[in-house]
Amino acid sequence: MVELPVPSSERTLALGEKTETFVTFWLGEFYFGLPISEVVEINRKLEITPVPLAPAYIRGIVNLRGQVLTAIDLARRIGLDGENAAEYNLIVRDEDEDKVSLLVERIGDILEVPVESIEEPPEKIEGMERRFVRWVCQLPERLLVILHTRELFQESG
Repeated sequence: MVELPVPSSERTLALGEKTETFVTFWLGEFYFGLPISEVVEINRKLEITPVPLAPAYIRGIVNLRGQVLTAIDLARRIGLDGENAAEYNLIVRDEDEDKVSLLVERIGDILEVPVESIEEPPEKIEGMERRFVRWVCQLPERLLVILHTRELFQESG
């Protein structure tokens, strides 16, 4: 199991400023985040057992201390092109407390972001399906794309 990174201090927050905290990670050149409340743990390369006839974005299942979880290739799920070298299993849960392993390339920081800098996503997002994007946040040197966990768990229609 990988320890969660120490919070990033990209800028000093004002005393009493409302913030949201995200676990961040990379898929290709994209920088993503998930609310920290939805992340259970991070593991490096759990063994994946393929599942026949599963959708293309489902890599298979993983055994996490006796609990069987679906392993989702996050890049494929959200519509990113290209093959990613998934190194980490980001274990997340949805509102119903169901857990899933999201396969990501690289883990970033724990990032505390001022609420007023979090915005609705634009209508068109180049390179991925918009329905998976909950919010965006322009950081000083890059854009943080905050994913919508509930949509990731939904069946494709």
